This record gives sequence, structure tokens and C-alpha cells, in this order.
Amino acid sequence: MEPMLVLFNKASGEVLPNKPYYISYSVPGGVYGYFPDYDVKVRELQRIEDEVKKMLRSDMGFRQQTLSKQDLVDYFETNRRPDIVHLLQSREGNAHALAGLQLAHLNGCGELLLEHVQENYDRLHGFSLFKYRKGFFLITDQEFYQRVMPERIELSKYFRRFEESEETMKFLGISSFAELNDVISQGRLPEFIKIAEVYQARRISRIADNIISHPLKPRVVFLAGPTSSGKTTSANRLAIELKAIKKQALILSLDNYYLPHTDIPDDPATGMKNFEQLRALDLDLFMDNIHDLLSRKDVCLPKYHFDGQGPVPGEKPTRITDDTYIIVEGIHGLNPELWKKVMDVESYRLYVSALTTLNIHDHLPFSTSDHRLIRRLVRDHLFRGYDFNETITRWPDVMQNEYQSIFPFQESAHAILNSALIYEIAVFAFYAPQILQVENATTPHARREAERLNRLLSLLVPINPSDIPPTSILREFIGGSSFNY
Repeated sequence: MEPMLVLFNKASGEVLPNKPYYISYSVPGGVYGYFPDYDVKVRELQRIEDEVKKMLRSDMGFRQQTLSKQDLVDYFETNRRPDIVHLLQSREGNAHALAGLQLAHLNGCGELLLEHVQENYDRLHGFSLFKYRKGFFLITDQEFYQRVMPERIELSKYFRRFEESEETMKFLGISSFAELNDVISQGRLPEFIKIAEVYQARRISRIADNIISHPLKPRVVFLAGPTSSGKTTSANRLAIELKAIKKQALILSLDNYYLPHTDIPDDPATGMKNFEQLRALDLDLFMDNIHDLLSRKDVCLPKYHFDGQGPVPGEKPTRITDDTYIIVEGIHGLNPELWKKVMDVESYRLYVSALTTLNIHDHLPFSTSDHRLIRRLVRDHLFRGYDFNETITRWPDVMQNEYQSIFPFQESAHAILNSALIYEIAVFAFYAPQILQVENATTPHARREAERLNRLLSLLVPINPSDIPPTSILREFIGGSSFNY
């Protein structure tokens, strides 16, 4: 995507000079952006698209350079990019850590990138650029976009959560890494932590009310989302909200239904066990447990002990009442192969993901996949005994399974919960130096990814985690939660 952002920047400058634009956030297969205070016309977007296509057909003179922090500041001051200058200067005294940032430019029209990107233009030729409301979508992966997003974008719950998050961020005055750095450096962080946590609590409360008042009277709540989206804490907090309105809640984690390791298929690319596929779960046992619970039978629910032996029934039986909601939490909760098998009772489907709208700079969004990868790196290091090499090696397999088995079902949810917190990425910057130790990389890919993520996190003023409340979703990844996992 990054080379396309450079091309778009150049083409936009040719067609609409002196009209700044803003890339709001990543969407499946691309990005959404807009021109502040200007309703871009369809014909103008067509001209920008034509300019990009012309550059793709020619020897466009795309160049990348690794520059020092001061050289980057000088370049972007000259080229009138105050957003990038603000970002770099908000990390005063961090020149060494910022080493390796890239200036990518076309005939003097440049962008700040985190790494040297491969100039694979062939895959960019199928891009599309189209108007939506007052902004535009720039899509480079058409298959992914069409697989996930509905034909009528205005019906997308996923996109509405992004819009809602961006509106909140604008109200709070934080839309970029630089603005978050200002909040931290100026001593305003404690209030922002409180606001972010209360805002998320209100969203969960509204979802609980919606479940109770839903006309179908659902008894089972499927809570799903991609890896490291905060599903476990979201399930616990939803259970608390239900209890606060005089209902009972039972949480079932799909993680407790993993088959013995000998029965879990290997991934052909990595040779590792593929825990991300639905067939890695003992679905028969899960369905039996659900139906027995709903029939008011005593059930000894299983617990997975990470010893490779598969689910082990607990000693204490569980029985639910007429006022009990079963919250099923796991990455595959929206997969029709799972929830359609309990359609003899109505279910409510909730999708959870970290949909951040905090951008690196005006033209470079902080991707949701990077957000979740960083969450997972920290959690794996602190609690699962994995170093960054294993987490990074597994990540492409995780992403591939999410593309196939999770993202296509997100719009089937009754509600979408955005689990991203405004400030959290700066907390992860606190942990990065002890986790992403580049000298310990075991493969070139792990080394490149560790360098890139270190560079990204070095753009932030680190936050000491001591002020994070114990009920925060962030505690699922850094420890110290008041919930049991």
C-alpha cells in the first residue's frame, strides 16, 4: 500500500494543488481519506486516478532514501508538511532511535515511511479510486475489499465504527502520533486515560442493553474477532454489564476446545500447528456442551491446559438458569459453521476488533493489523513464553486464516465493538525495547519486522503502564487485570 500512497500524493498535488488531504484509516484492501473543507468531485478523483495510472506505465522515478532525523525535518519543512515535522519534533532527544526512517519520493514529492518498500508495481495496476460521501476510497486489494465490505458501504457496521472513532478522536483533539505525544509530554495523559476507558465502557453497556431488549430474545451471544482484539476482556466486561441489569452470564472460551496437538493440522508454509483454523477445535464437544446447558443439564465444562492433550473436563458441574446468557468467546464465533448449528435458539453476534484511527502522520495510517500484531507480541512475550521470532513467524499464517475465516463474516454481526484505546500504542512503546531485540532475530524476515516495529514505536513517547486501570482491555496484553483469564 505504501508505494500507492506516494503515487497518490504526487497525483493529488498535480490535480488539486494546495488542497491538503487526510488519510483517515485503513479499511479492508485499502484506505479511506478526504480533503478537509473541500468536497472532492468525482471528475477530480478520476483525473487523480488517471495520473496514477500514467505514472505506473512510465519510469516514474520513484526513489527511497534513509535519512537522519534532522535531514527529514529539513526536507519536510521545505516541502510544507507540518504534520511530519510535528511528529519528528515531538520525539526530541530520540534521534538515534528514529534512525532508519525512509523518505520515499517522486520528483521531489515525498512521504515519510517506516521502511524501504518493495517496488512491486504490477500488483498496483488493479487499484481503484472512488468517491464516498465527501471523501474517497483508495483500494489496492480489490479481492479483499469485495470479500469483506458490503456493496452498499453505508450499511457497513465496520465502517460506521471507524467513523464513530474518528469523530471521538477529533473531539478529543488526538488524531495522530504527534498529538498523542503532546498529550503525554504536557501532563494531560491521566484525564485522557479516564476518558478513553469510560468511552469504551459506555459502548459495552449499550451492547448489553441491546442484547436484553433484542426482539429475538437471544440466549447465546457469540463474541468473535481476530487475534489480539481483546475478546476475553470484552466478554468479561459484557458479563459484568449483564449482571448489573439483573441477568446471569456464563462465558465459554473456544480456546478451551482445542483438539490434542496431534489432531491439529500443520500449516504447509511454516510447518507449525495451525491453531487459527476452525477445524483445530473439538466442535462436537462444544455443540454438546451448548445444547446440554440450554437443556438445563449439569455440564463439566472443559479447560485447555496448553499441554497439547486437548480439552480436559472440569470437576465441578455447571448448570444455567432461565436468566443466564451464554457468552461464547473466540476467533471463530461468527463463522456460520459454528453458530448456525445452535439456531434452534436465537443467538446474538458481536464482533470485536481494534479499529484504531490514530495515524502516524496525515498520509500514513496506523494499520489495524500492526496494532494487533504489537498487542500479540507483548502478550506472547510476557505470558506465553514466545519470543518475537515465533510470533512474527506465525503472523502471516494468522493473517491468512483471518482473511478466509473471520473478516468475511464481520458484517453478519448484530454489533461491532471497537476495542482500541486512544493511548494504548504508547504503552506498548514502553515494552518494545525489552521485546524487539533485533540482535536476537533468527531470520531476515523477523529482523526486518522487528526493526520496522521498533521504528514505529520509537515515534511515540512511552507511557509507563502503572496508571492503567485493572479493568482495562489493555490489561489482557500487559497483565495486572482484575479479570481471570
